[in-house]
Amino acid sequence: MASSKYHSLNFQCSDCGKQYPKWQGQCFACNEWDTIVENISDNKTFLDIGGSEINESSLIDLSAVSSSEADKDIYKIEWPELNRALGGDFISGAVVLIAGMPGVGKSTLLMQLSSKLSMHGEVVYLCGEESIKQVTKKFERLCISNTNIKLYDGMNLNEIAELLSDLKPKSILVDSIQSVYDPDTQGAPGSINQIINSTKKLILLCKKLNILCLMSGHVTKTGDVAGPRVLEHMVDVVLQLDYLNNRQERILTPIKNRFGPTFDIGLFSMNSNGFVDITDPSSLMIDEYNPSGVGSILVPIPNGQRLFFYEIQSLVAKTYSNYPKKIAEGIDNNRLLILTSVLNKIAKISVENHDVIVNVMKGQSIKNVTSDFGICLSILSSLYNSGFEKNTMAVGEIALTGEIRNPPNLERILKEGVRLGIKKAFIGRVNDTSTISTNNIELVTFNNINSVSATLFK
Repeated sequence: MASSKYHSLNFQCSDCGKQYPKWQGQCFACNEWDTIVENISDNKTFLDIGGSEINESSLIDLSAVSSSEADKDIYKIEWPELNRALGGDFISGAVVLIAGMPGVGKSTLLMQLSSKLSMHGEVVYLCGEESIKQVTKKFERLCISNTNIKLYDGMNLNEIAELLSDLKPKSILVDSIQSVYDPDTQGAPGSINQIINSTKKLILLCKKLNILCLMSGHVTKTGDVAGPRVLEHMVDVVLQLDYLNNRQERILTPIKNRFGPTFDIGLFSMNSNGFVDITDPSSLMIDEYNPSGVGSILVPIPNGQRLFFYEIQSLVAKTYSNYPKKIAEGIDNNRLLILTSVLNKIAKISVENHDVIVNVMKGQSIKNVTSDFGICLSILSSLYNSGFEKNTMAVGEIALTGEIRNPPNLERILKEGVRLGIKKAFIGRVNDTSTISTNNIELVTFNNINSVSATLFK
């Protein structure tokens, strides 16, 4: 055993990373048995491998850093949708985590980014999930061939440190962080302990060498980033890549960003050539909308700086069961119960003896309360078997008193509706209509839900 001058001995849970001064059978943190193993940690700084410049600490005056020098550390890429999600451009020394479900396209996105970043200097692509031959085939399919991109299949962190210290690339792309392992840390690659230590050392390495680091990460079945929660705290930027319509569309959502805002999203269509920007997201959800049926209406929902139009369909049918069903797909079931209670109490419209089924088309989910008015109109349309005119939308939140309240960005919603061909909009009462442009759209205002039935469904 090595001298205690350089090593210390403790015990650590291989599942959650909890440390103990001595061995015991059960981990008190995660309640798992037989997961506590001996852990020998090296007290020497990891970065002897990377050379003296990595171990050096710096102390400089803020005024000594000129804006021209800071501009050199910005990597501009011409990719509008990615720039939206990122809130700007990439910065050297930053660590970006791209998380997503299996098959969503994390590797494809990293490959396309490597091509964009190679214009600023040498790029190292770490092939942890696949062999170099497999990755090469993917690059060929995406029509990417650049001498500035180097492929490396070693996942040993010490070897990676030596490579980066010698090569000093501008960027490194890791696919994925769960495949990187630290030989000085116990546990299999992808375990809690390995993820924490590997990420910590890789971040320190990239910060000292001023290398931009992009890494892909797995997610759990609940959609959270796989591994310890501390992983999200350690990196600078977290981007979540998800399916949008269970089809070809993808949505890139910023979860955390130390260098920019997190209020916008990026929208892409994925095909054999990789990711392509979606230029008209508003019409994406309603390309197959058919307004001829009853119980169907459009609702506008803001998402970041974008506006999506969703189709809501309702089916209200009389039931002879003692327990009528209230089923919601794509909206919160408790929200549906609140809205039906408001209809019953305030509007004097009883659906107690009816099954009420509400569905957001294309498998989407809505959490924004501005869809309340549209949901109620959809239910009433099915109940009275009376449809709406073509190109009609509804927007507004319904309070427990039955009052219909407009969203703060109503004018923007109406302008986008006009662009998509919307001719009529049901909204809450507007005190001063002169502040809203009503060109090319008919506005039907209601102060309370109790007047809707008598006006629209006579």
